[in-house]
Amino acid sequence: MDNFFTIIGGMGTIATELYIKQINQKTPATNDQEYLNYVLVNYSTIPDRSSYLMNKGKNKNPLPYLLNVIKQQAALEPNFFVLTCNTAHYFYEELQQASTIPFLHMPRLAVEEVSKNYPKGTRVGLIGTEGTIKNKIYDPFILEAGFDLVYPTLEIQQLVSTLIFDKIKQKNELDTVIYNQILEKMFELNCDVLILGCTELSLMEDAANYQNQHVIDPQNILAEESVRLALSYRK
Repeated sequence: MDNFFTIIGGMGTIATELYIKQINQKTPATNDQEYLNYVLVNYSTIPDRSSYLMNKGKNKNPLPYLLNVIKQQAALEPNFFVLTCNTAHYFYEELQQASTIPFLHMPRLAVEEVSKNYPKGTRVGLIGTEGTIKNKIYDPFILEAGFDLVYPTLEIQQLVSTLIFDKIKQKNELDTVIYNQILEKMFELNCDVLILGCTELSLMEDAANYQNQHVIDPQNILAEESVRLALSYRK
């Protein structure tokens, strides 16, 4: 197969399913042959990224698993890799060093999108797993862009964790009541724009039909860049 890319997904599986829907919807296709070529690796048994980052001495490190699958997939020579997990971008440098094949960087792409529409000094809110927030996976890109970073309060973080892990991952339940509470409380902190730093939150934004223009969904932006780059290889 020529001109294809590889998606390292399954973190979680339902969120990866949304990414696939997003790239298919964004592809300008009028027949089967005009859709994109890609390999999906739904590696659902990779240890939880956030759990490891919050307690590295107790929980399994997902990096060896990620490196192994990258090695396997690199042998197929895709044009690029996509990693559909915000928290897994903590390992981005190690993954990129393990292969000459480029990786798209979801957090960087999301912040670049904010920069296109908001001036420096904008108050950018960020929500995600505790692993993403406490390990500052988005922070360098937000701060380097000249934005003010607004973190969730402990109350908001607890709501986010409940939504991601207790509702979506455990029960596949998209709780719009909790999601709307989270958004309201973040904007009460005077955020001008809010980044959803977890693909389970991307599921919630998709369910909400992208009604708030000041909410940035990194997975949706990742899908747009995936389509753009994949189509460029076909030319």
